[in-house]
Amino acid sequence: MTKGKFGLSTAAVAVIAFGFAALRQSEAVLLIAGFALLAEKDEWLNRQAMQALLLTIAYFLTALVTGWVFGGLGRLFGFFEVYRVENAMLRINSAVGDLIYVALIALSVIAVLRVLRGRDAGLPWLSKMAGGDFEAAFARQPKSVPAPVQTSPAMQAAPAQAPYVQPAMSAVQDAQASPAVRICSSCSAPLQEDSRFCTACGAKAE
Repeated sequence: MTKGKFGLSTAAVAVIAFGFAALRQSEAVLLIAGFALLAEKDEWLNRQAMQALLLTIAYFLTALVTGWVFGGLGRLFGFFEVYRVENAMLRINSAVGDLIYVALIALSVIAVLRVLRGRDAGLPWLSKMAGGDFEAAFARQPKSVPAPVQTSPAMQAAPAQAPYVQPAMSAVQDAQASPAVRICSSCSAPLQEDSRFCTACGAKAE
């Protein structure tokens, strides 16, 4: 364990501070905090002593406010002679005070267990206030905004193309022009190429 300027263990001093806080010894806690801040001047010990002091102050302030509220209501109902409500308010005041004290003891025990391991007490809100950052102690943490999901546009289907049909080749190819057939001018009968007369009617071929 780390020792301070006077040979005292810093963890032991912090444990004593939280022990006096659990016992509601505000003067003793104040003295230890002053010793840590003015004499030891150890940064880690200063944070623990300040948390113990702030825990004690928070306890007494909370108990004072609840006592004013419920105790004042009880006295008010007693003034109007509504004794049942007065007794109920006094019981509530006592129960709330006990719950606050139980919370004080629980936080002190948690702080002592952490300090014995060489860690920071880490009390809610009080740890940040002990470091001097009062704004961060009560500031709301911004909510994490999820990143917008980029949706890719749907791919458009390519238009169906008509299959390419190769044009059919002409059945009749004019490779060579067939020679013209001679016809008889009289009877329209076909004539041979070298015939000079029609074999059907005997007319002279032109």
